[in-house]
Amino acid sequence: MMLMAAGFAMQGRLAGGRMANEATTALIAFAWSAVVAAGLILSHTDLIGTSSWFELPPVYYILLTLLALPLFANHLLTMANSGSPVMIPQWFIVMGYAAFIWVGVVSMFLLAGENHTLSWLLVKVLFGGWLLSQALGIAHHVIPSALGVPLWSRSLATLTLFGTFLTFSPLGAVASVPSMGAFMQAMVAILLSLSLVPLIATVVNLTKTASGRVMESYGVKFTILGVIILIPISFGSLFASVSAFGGGNELAHIASTLDTLALWGVIGMIALGSAHLLFPQVTGRDLFSCTKTKMTFWFATVGVVGFGTSQFIADYVNNSIGATDVSLALEEAGVSAAGAGEVQAFAAIMFYGVALAGVFAAQNMLQGSFRGTLLSDNAPAANVTTAQMVIGGTTSIRSLLAAGAGVDTVLTVDGGSTEGRISLADISPAEEVAEEEDAQSEEEDEEPAAETSANLSKMLKGELVELAKASGVSTSGTKSDLIERLSA
Repeated sequence: MMLMAAGFAMQGRLAGGRMANEATTALIAFAWSAVVAAGLILSHTDLIGTSSWFELPPVYYILLTLLALPLFANHLLTMANSGSPVMIPQWFIVMGYAAFIWVGVVSMFLLAGENHTLSWLLVKVLFGGWLLSQALGIAHHVIPSALGVPLWSRSLATLTLFGTFLTFSPLGAVASVPSMGAFMQAMVAILLSLSLVPLIATVVNLTKTASGRVMESYGVKFTILGVIILIPISFGSLFASVSAFGGGNELAHIASTLDTLALWGVIGMIALGSAHLLFPQVTGRDLFSCTKTKMTFWFATVGVVGFGTSQFIADYVNNSIGATDVSLALEEAGVSAAGAGEVQAFAAIMFYGVALAGVFAAQNMLQGSFRGTLLSDNAPAANVTTAQMVIGGTTSIRSLLAAGAGVDTVLTVDGGSTEGRISLADISPAEEVAEEEDAQSEEEDEEPAAETSANLSKMLKGELVELAKASGVSTSGTKSDLIERLSA
């Protein structure tokens, strides 16, 4: 839901205004929240048995699809009404909604009965086509927007956009298909492997965009951390997904941990990054406390890394102890293995860091929306145009603009030469400069006379006579004669 909210904020900002229908967006937001709350309750009951959280009844996804349709149309209308060109982050958001609607439509086929292949496909689209695409779209907007720089490579961003929707995402490693033909196994393995190309392109593109400036914004810190974690999680999920599709599913013991890290370590981090950048822009107020922002970052970082490390250890230990050969050997030796219960307890404690990070972020946003500093009160001084600036050596237009120069800033070349004073607004070919100077001199000669005649015509004749006496000119004749003598 944070990604959806960030998508609306980003869409309105890139479209140069508001969403096409703000009222519908607000209404659907309340309805979506209610449905998600119902799903959260269902996932902790016996109604879905021992299934994973995303394997809720098909009716649940059909209901969400009905709510997603007006949101999808709202995004399209906003893009259509915008006078600016459509950016790649906007396409990520729109295509993500299209993928989610497809999930709801195909879920209707599951009403007729269980289908392992279709269920596997729906999980892949849910993770890759919906959640990951929303996160990538937000990440491609947050970093350039926070740092005020363009994307390092638009080509890599385009590759990421097409690659995300033309391959199977490795995320969602828990989904499995018991048996499948060799040809289909090979095709799916190829598509899963190709999905790493857009993910690697994303990491390269965004890290190069933020190169050397990550520490300038906590929104960038959260986003970059999530993007970097994406690589190891994607590789691990790739091997687990290939094994789970018609294979032996040898990595099933770490699949659940991989999916948890994908949700909270990748998508969750990017969502927090979007909140720390876009929420102040929407509310017009900064977040309430910088200290809470720091606590959110460190609790989330330590929680994700600590949970992932300890839970992987527990998964491998429990899997090794639970193997048939090991169990028989321990039984014959009369030894009882303790397992990794203590490590699992430590992993659970570390995951509380992620939960606390969410609490701190929510509290910071809520307090900031009411008591945060107005953005207009602490506008950066860099936005104020500098009247004069002394430069030496070589520089670039980007550096001048970053230092506060404007189009009318007078630049003085270091060395004291008065002829080195130039104005960025006056840079033009030599012939055009000469012509402009001649035209300006003629206008300067004509404008005073025109202004004087206009002012004198508004005066009474008696006032003109007094002015003529003071100026030492003849006071005889008509009013027009007096104006002509005074204007001469």
